[in-house]
Amino acid sequence: MLIRKTAVALALIGASIPAAFANNGISVVGGEKGFDFHATPSLKSRADVQNELFASRKNPTIADGGKSLAGGALYVFPQHSYIFKDGAPVHADTLNHDSPKSSLTMTSDERQAQIRLQGL
Repeated sequence: MLIRKTAVALALIGASIPAAFANNGISVVGGEKGFDFHATPSLKSRADVQNELFASRKNPTIADGGKSLAGGALYVFPQHSYIFKDGAPVHADTLNHDSPKSSLTMTSDERQAQIRLQGL
């Protein structure tokens, strides 16, 4: 039994090795019956990727304002910050504050969709 499990585990590991490389693609063949691994050319060299990695480690701020910490294992969401100017709070961050205000009132289209989903 142990030998059979070991053989199956080694076969699965061996089958997954080609998928571990960044320059390989995968195509489904025959539905769920099999996969076809094929080479996918890269647009960046290894040096380009390493330069991007080192730059992101020096400045872990992501485009949305959050920070990637612990080598990408942690993500700190962007926080709003305020200062008081003339007795009123003023945004002191660089986040986009033009997002539309949320509303709990449903539009007629949303109400019709809810009725269809609930089967009423």
